[in-house]
Amino acid sequence: MNDVIGDRCWSMLALADPNARGIDLSFARLNGFISRDQSRHKLRSALLVAGLAGLGRINERTANLLNQRYHLNLAQRSSWTDMIDAAAARGQAGTVLVLTGTGFQTPAFDHIPPEHLYHAIAALERTKQDFTARMIAAEALSRT
Repeated sequence: MNDVIGDRCWSMLALADPNARGIDLSFARLNGFISRDQSRHKLRSALLVAGLAGLGRINERTANLLNQRYHLNLAQRSSWTDMIDAAAARGQAGTVLVLTGTGFQTPAFDHIPPEHLYHAIAALERTKQDFTARMIAAEALSRT
């Protein structure tokens, strides 16, 4: 039980803290979190990895390794992911916000595809909306 509570607290700090200094984001720590995750299809883990990757707190290699090892489905692409990535590349902060809202249109956070969270967080970061990115990532994890 303590590992579960510790994991939930650690994951929220890893996403919400503005600089995440002193928070262990090593592959081993992430691997331990994922191995203890009891959520359906490891959704909590997929959202955590998506959030950390989108925030740039873990590198692409680590995200890809975890994605492949645990089948987190973070590499899925759609017309929505293409649109939000393009808006971010053009620096269109308002468009990124609107697309984030449309990409999250589900009855509950546990229905949001992890790849949507990744692309939304990365796009918000890229358009200098890092506070919003961190809060959305933390909120997604807290609701699963």
